[in-house]
Amino acid sequence: MDRTNGTLAVALAVVFILGAFLAVPLAARAAGPCEETAYANGQLFCIHVTKIIANPSAGLLATAEPIYIAAYFPLPSGCDTSNPSTCAPEALPSGYQPLCNPCFHGGALDAFPYHDHVMEGAPGFGTQGTVDAMKGPWVLIVAAYDPAYSNQAGFTPFKSTAGIAAGELAGDFQAIHPGAVNPYEINTGVVLIFGVQPLG
Repeated sequence: MDRTNGTLAVALAVVFILGAFLAVPLAARAAGPCEETAYANGQLFCIHVTKIIANPSAGLLATAEPIYIAAYFPLPSGCDTSNPSTCAPEALPSGYQPLCNPCFHGGALDAFPYHDHVMEGAPGFGTQGTVDAMKGPWVLIVAAYDPAYSNQAGFTPFKSTAGIAAGELAGDFQAIHPGAVNPYEINTGVVLIFGVQPLG
């Protein structure tokens, strides 16, 4: 992707995520054709979002597993998120195309239309560890790749939450939350409820 310089824009945009989610309606949907895809433990799954909880209880939030919006940012030259028709599908120099290429989920997330979903666990990963994560709920976390990393010819995306954590330690993500304990991500505090199905 030919990207404009927008590192500062990332930091500014994420400030509005919490407020924007309060106004995002999402109708419950029955499971059917794959609405969205997400990586879990290196594999690809379908997800069907049924509910957004913008103000979860402390107890619900404490039990929520992470689902990441792993964004590719800055945006391609010419992409104006206020006019989605200007944002065409893109490929990174490695040839990789984001799972959302682009997707406009509404609210502040529209600032990050090119992204992957990466979640903790998925069906069929055994009886311990990640299998418990499939019970949900999930808390939405935003991270943004450092373009110096994602624009490498040999780039492959992180396809697990453990991979993202390692990438943050290695500096493969932008510091979008200066001053935070973890400056590489924004925990929105927004909880999602969704179903997960294997592809195929």
